[in-house]
Amino acid sequence: MTLIHRQLEQDGDLDDVASVAQWNMCERVTNYGMWCDSDCQSLDTFRVDEWSRSDVFLLVIMCVFMGAMMLLVFAKRVKAYERAAMWGDEAGAPNPGLPPCAMLLLFGIVFTVIVTLAALKFVNETLVFSVVTCVLLFIYMLKLTLFENRKQVFLPARSTRNHALKEPFYT
Repeated sequence: MTLIHRQLEQDGDLDDVASVAQWNMCERVTNYGMWCDSDCQSLDTFRVDEWSRSDVFLLVIMCVFMGAMMLLVFAKRVKAYERAAMWGDEAGAPNPGLPPCAMLLLFGIVFTVIVTLAALKFVNETLVFSVVTCVLLFIYMLKLTLFENRKQVFLPARSTRNHALKEPFYT
């Protein structure tokens, strides 16, 4: 902005009317809209394309946290599939959910996106994506640990549809 202001002042010293008439805002917007030089880039204060030490430290901490959560979720998925294997193909068998290999593939895709964003030097975007992923993984881990069914069901509920009942369901 100071450079533009200086150019206007320098042009204004020669001839005020002629310099203002020559300076065309539409021409500058069109020029900077198609090609952004260092002067144009210096005007953008929100664009960050360099990794600082604190940004790298924060990203490493979030990746370690995501890796730990991934291992815990993977262990839970393996246990769920082991429990589901005991049931076989019975009618009342619980649904174990997403297979462990699919979970690993999903985590691999997330880490690949983070590495790609970091390599492209999208600092703020990488950090936001990492934070959102950490929060979602933490919520999913809470769901798996706190809200899982604590009772183990060894036999499915009996079907009373075709049986004559001597006692009512409620008393």
